[in-house]
Amino acid sequence: MEQATTQPNKYMVLLTVTLGTMLSSYVSSSVNIALPNMMQVFGFTMDSVVWVSLSYMLPYGSILPITGKLGDQFGRKRMYLTGLAIFTAATLLVGMAWSSTALIVFRVLQGIGAGLLFPNSMALVSDAFSPTERGQALGLWGALAAGGSALGPTLGGLIVEYLDWRLIFYSIIPISAIGLLLGTKVLQESKTGQSKAKIDYAGGALLVISLICLMLVLNQGSDEGWTSFYILGLAAVAVLSMAAFFVVEQRTAVPMVELSLFKNVTFTVSNIVGFLSFMAMYGGLFLLPFYLRNVQGFTAIKAGISMLPLTLSMILLAPLGGRLAGQYGSRIPASLGMSTMALALFSFRLLDARTPYSHIAVTLVFMGVGLALTMSPLSNGVMGTLTKDKLGVGSGVFNLFKNVGGSVGVAIMGTLLDTRQLVHGATYRNYLDSGSHLVTSTLAALQNNFILDGMSPAAAKLLALSSLQGMVSQQAAVAAFDDVFLITAVLCAAGILPALFIRDTKSQPAEEKSGKLPEQLPLPDSV
Repeated sequence: MEQATTQPNKYMVLLTVTLGTMLSSYVSSSVNIALPNMMQVFGFTMDSVVWVSLSYMLPYGSILPITGKLGDQFGRKRMYLTGLAIFTAATLLVGMAWSSTALIVFRVLQGIGAGLLFPNSMALVSDAFSPTERGQALGLWGALAAGGSALGPTLGGLIVEYLDWRLIFYSIIPISAIGLLLGTKVLQESKTGQSKAKIDYAGGALLVISLICLMLVLNQGSDEGWTSFYILGLAAVAVLSMAAFFVVEQRTAVPMVELSLFKNVTFTVSNIVGFLSFMAMYGGLFLLPFYLRNVQGFTAIKAGISMLPLTLSMILLAPLGGRLAGQYGSRIPASLGMSTMALALFSFRLLDARTPYSHIAVTLVFMGVGLALTMSPLSNGVMGTLTKDKLGVGSGVFNLFKNVGGSVGVAIMGTLLDTRQLVHGATYRNYLDSGSHLVTSTLAALQNNFILDGMSPAAAKLLALSSLQGMVSQQAAVAAFDDVFLITAVLCAAGILPALFIRDTKSQPAEEKSGKLPEQLPLPDSV
């Protein structure tokens, strides 16, 4: 009967929780734009400023399954509103920060708040909509959350350049207050009778330790050295903690994360595809702004605005991906989406210094189409396999896989880009030193042009050599970008095969087909 009561407000539920997730996505993506200003105000160095980002990412990424489980146990509305309240207060405090230490502490609180609201918002949307509508609703929720991330580099960049970086944080407070008010009025609690169940503190602590160490390895490996004692030590702690976590979860009566969830093929495969898609997507989106700025010469704001075709196409088409998943199952649109993304990423391999932006924009549109066709069906596939009392923890696990996949993608692609640029640079410099006819003729032509402009032969020769070295460095960078974009395309293509193993549930969740109790499932619209 609870679903019958909440069903008329399902669109208000979607609006309410989307508002909170958009705000958290916007703020988290805006911070990178403001990092140079924070360095000036608080005296961060290049080595220490990374903790402004890590202090948010570590608590956020490590608690996703736990906060989803707490939502299942104590109520998703309570956890969502608690998370949004913590996030709002912490955001205000970040804007008011008076020292580097205060800033880091408040960023940790921001991460905790975002970690509380994100998986529970996804579960609230899944709980509010019937199985036939869930895919479309999750698609719109996910697309608007991604839209919040896209606003960071654009709107946040404008605020930083023309106003004050602290306004990035102050500006969302009134909207957050509206979100809290809507949440208290619109959302209805979704307790499942587990509030008195024992909490698996040991499993939760081991999971957090393992994930924090893993994300530190991924984010600091390239700077500290992948074979350094610090990174290897963190990796060892991550592996041992995760092994201990599996042991604890198998022995406890009420585990923090039920490993039996992974016995469901669709749940497991959807998480694998989510991991690969975010690994490729975040890797590609990490590379593209560097290409636009370093090779094409775009400004930071222009590079951020240039990414809008991807965001707009994803927002517009995400409901279509969800609708297709609701009508035909998740397997076909997810496979088609991964194929489209792979082709888009492969086309980035053809970029060079003279590639027109129109080509980049069209490719970004196709990448947005691929994401729209992939994310909504995957979310629908995961949530469709879960009983009502597992929506929160399932959502947390799914978002964890995507989050870790994105971190892995950024870490690996950044390292590969540096490595390939060094390799290509050395190859081209050896070619310069060979004294081939092409090199000598190019140098002579450049020198003659500079002499015609009024320079002395000696100065013209030095400038010609410098210009040629610059051309070589740029070409080495282009070749490195091409190599790494190819790797992202291959990773994305690798997700097509597991996507084909998604078991299409269409309008019914897997539990209903297997004969589980109907009271565990969201009721259809007619009830």
